[in-house]
Amino acid sequence: MDKKIELDATSSESMPPGLLRLLASLIYDSFLLFAIVMSYGGLIVLVKIVLLGNESALEYQYNPLTKTITLFGLYVSIGSYFYFCWRKRGQTLGMKTWQIKLQDLNGKLPSSKQCILRILVGSIAFALFGLGFFWRYLTPQKASWQDIASETEIILVKRT
Repeated sequence: MDKKIELDATSSESMPPGLLRLLASLIYDSFLLFAIVMSYGGLIVLVKIVLLGNESALEYQYNPLTKTITLFGLYVSIGSYFYFCWRKRGQTLGMKTWQIKLQDLNGKLPSSKQCILRILVGSIAFALFGLGFFWRYLTPQKASWQDIASETEIILVKRT
C-alpha cells in the first residue's frame, strides 16, 4: 500500500494541469502584467517630458514609427517578465501560486531559446483568440502551440 502512495505522488509531477488552473494562473499573472504596463507607461511619459519639455509632451502626436517603437517596447517588457521567471525557476508568480511549472521535455528548466520561442508563439496563440492554448484539448498529445514549438510542457508540481 505504501508503494501505491509513492507512485501516486511521483506520477502527479508529470500530470498536465487542467484548463481552470491554467486560466487562474494567467489571471493571477495579469495583475502583475498590469503593473508592468503601468510602469512602462510612466517611463514613456517621463521620457517624453525629458526630451520635449512639459508643455510639448502634452501636445505630442505619435507618428507610425514612434507608435511601433512604443508597442515593441511594451511587448519586450511583458515578454521579459515571462522570460526571466521561466529561466530562473520555471514558474511565474501565478504559476507558483497555482502549483504549475514550465519545463523542457527532459524535466529541466527551459533554455533561453525555448523561452523566447514560447513567448513568440504564445503571443500568436493569444492574438488568435486563444486558439493555440485550446489546441491542447483538440489533439491527443495534449500540447498547445507554444508547447510544440518550444518543446516544453507545463506540469503540476507538489507543494513544498
